[in-house]
Amino acid sequence: MIDAIQTRRSCRQFHPEPLTSEHSGKLQEFLMKMETPFEHQVSLTYHIVPQDQDVVYFKGPKQFAALSSSRSPVEQAKLGFLGEQLILFSESIGIRTCWMGHYRTKEVEDIVYGTMMKDDDHPLYCIILLGYVPERTGFLDRFSQKRMSKKNRTLESFLHKESLTEFPIFIKSSLELASRAPSAMNSQKWYYKVQKNDAGYSIELGKPKGYQHFKWKHYDIDVGTAAAHIWLGLRNAGIDTEVTIDNREGDAVWRFLCFD
Repeated sequence: MIDAIQTRRSCRQFHPEPLTSEHSGKLQEFLMKMETPFEHQVSLTYHIVPQDQDVVYFKGPKQFAALSSSRSPVEQAKLGFLGEQLILFSESIGIRTCWMGHYRTKEVEDIVYGTMMKDDDHPLYCIILLGYVPERTGFLDRFSQKRMSKKNRTLESFLHKESLTEFPIFIKSSLELASRAPSAMNSQKWYYKVQKNDAGYSIELGKPKGYQHFKWKHYDIDVGTAAAHIWLGLRNAGIDTEVTIDNREGDAVWRFLCFD
């Protein structure tokens, strides 16, 4: 999954064939056993698209994951964390992916809810496309790679003005992984605040107060993807970590306590 952070790209063109039974089984097993450093009320479910239907406005795959939660900024942030874990696991076993906040609403809701009533207090925020891609990519994929998937910001550009600028290598490498996290139009509007305390170090992750992307109003989800990268980086370094997420004036703020 760490390697997948470096290599993954959002795809906009997929083959029409379904996932193999092996890949489908591994995905569903991962969904049942996914580890998180917090309790949550996020729903993440796997769905098959009927052959005569599409769920997006381009040539999409025949399976996707649906993500819903309460309207709380904290639960939305957790949704981003879980969804990004699913994406990185999928990429690590050879399944290509794409976060989608805009899709064919009626078609997706018919598949996800069927004859059940949807819960307006627990809305469906986004889906994750899951499938295989052709060797030769189309215009949408090439545009995405050049304009929306390329990461140009340095680690230093994410640091809060109150953050330390010198800290251990395990924090630096984890934040560099987070700096490759996806976001709406590759905007990456979040910050890192690293501080020293009696137990070790703390990392605060959040977005500018009240920030909203002009096309995507659920930006706490995007910051949650960066949080997933930090957590995986710290775990990969063998660091004992405590994770908390608070609601600060309507924005989700993550805190990673790293113990010496």
